Amino acid sequence: MNNTIVSTIDDSKALLDVKDMKDVKDATGWYEYEPSYDGVITHINTAGARLFGFTSSDDVIGKKINELYAHPFDHEKTLSMLFRDGQVNGFYTLMKSRNGKLFFIKQTSSLITEGLYKCPLKIKSEFEPIQSML
Repeated sequence: MNNTIVSTIDDSKALLDVKDMKDVKDATGWYEYEPSYDGVITHINTAGARLFGFTSSDDVIGKKINELYAHPFDHEKTLSMLFRDGQVNGFYTLMKSRNGKLFFIKQTSSLITEGLYKCPLKIKSEFEPIQSML
């Protein structure tokens, strides 16, 4: 698995130019978003929206979260872990900005449920861009 991560890092470095790498490295701190059960983004903070290349949170609301993943299977893996364990801690994912620029995040997510049967309502996620991998 480590070889896969290293290979993906090398591939993404080749696709990123120096300015793009600086933009992601300058984006420090935690960002958060909440997609609905069906994957539509219902909330994202302003810093998170900017990291993905949008000017405001309103530009991201209503988009499908899987549009921001570089590899759709990463979103499916995250969902599988969430439904199995109820949370995901420290999952590294290759994401893409609005303009198609690639960058890694470290994601922590939890499944929000309701009622006796624990019906899934939404997913609460926090993430941080990973600078040391770029």
